Amino acid sequence: MKQVVTVAASTPEWTRKSEGDVIELTDGRLLLVSMEFGGDGSDFASTRLVAQESADGGRTWGGHRVITTTAPGDVNVYSPNLIRAADGGILLLFHRNHGKDDGHGALCTLYAWKSDDEGESFTPHAEFAARKDLSLCNAVVKRLASGRLLLPVCSAVPGEHGPWGKYAVTVLCSDDDGLTWREAANRLTLPLRGAMEPHVEPTREGRVLMVMRNQLGSLFLSESRDDGLTWSLPQTTGLRTPESCPELTRIPGTGDLLMIWNNAPYDPGFRSHYGKRSPLTAAISRNEGRTWEHVRDIEDDPARAYSNPGCRFTSKGQAIVNYWTCQYRPDWAMQDIIDLRVAVIDAEWFYERV
Repeated sequence: MKQVVTVAASTPEWTRKSEGDVIELTDGRLLLVSMEFGGDGSDFASTRLVAQESADGGRTWGGHRVITTTAPGDVNVYSPNLIRAADGGILLLFHRNHGKDDGHGALCTLYAWKSDDEGESFTPHAEFAARKDLSLCNAVVKRLASGRLLLPVCSAVPGEHGPWGKYAVTVLCSDDDGLTWREAANRLTLPLRGAMEPHVEPTREGRVLMVMRNQLGSLFLSESRDDGLTWSLPQTTGLRTPESCPELTRIPGTGDLLMIWNNAPYDPGFRSHYGKRSPLTAAISRNEGRTWEHVRDIEDDPARAYSNPGCRFTSKGQAIVNYWTCQYRPDWAMQDIIDLRVAVIDAEWFYERV
């Protein structure tokens, strides 16, 4: 079974209702923290982080409330991430964008807030990577079996790289539940615009895989064999893609890897992002990312873009996939009139033959 619901539709005041992260609460309810953009809805518009809850497994949402807003003088607040703390609380990680630096990146500060009342309130827990060119994507924080937290981040490559810049990815590691962080030994980049919006997932044999957005026409994976401290040269998966953000996670019942991405033709001549961000597709890997199968579309309207998926599984084995969507204009430019959607998907759906 698969059910797609619009959690938050664009309004004149908040033109873009955008991606976030989901966590299951101890009583079975779901907590979603996402972004709302004012103004023109662009990546540089003022934002706020908001929370909603679902008591029916993600099919309906309510209890809208504001968690935090853009600080005075900042560009915005961005990319909520949720994960259980070691003591059973909930950690909320995000970044604040303070504006451009001289290296053509963005000066950001990363934050961890904590809730000890199942998401009813959050208080500051840690501030790190202060005013550095490191930014997050939504729903990327993961915990290893050792207890280490991994937080994938993106940074601009210094120098002149054209109007769209060039980027590299790396991972921040915390061994004290988010209080302090250290950066991995190396950063990874790729040709053209580089590597962006990384997501990570540990494998059953102890490696950690990282997938990243790029402009090369296929998804690329890197691996770490030391719990995220060093990373290998990225290699292609063979899965075609435009320039868009992929999600990598694991199906709890089977242990198979799950990739969610835009399975669309690579087209450098397309109006934006080297091809359509449609369809939004899922595939599984039974051999830790070496091959992929059971390719199925979650949404496939060719006139719409689907982007920035984040996937968390509930204790009942259902995937809660949140992502944003917008209508393409007649010239195939993407609009910043954006809705937030959630797809509620039984784990069995990913294995059904089409």
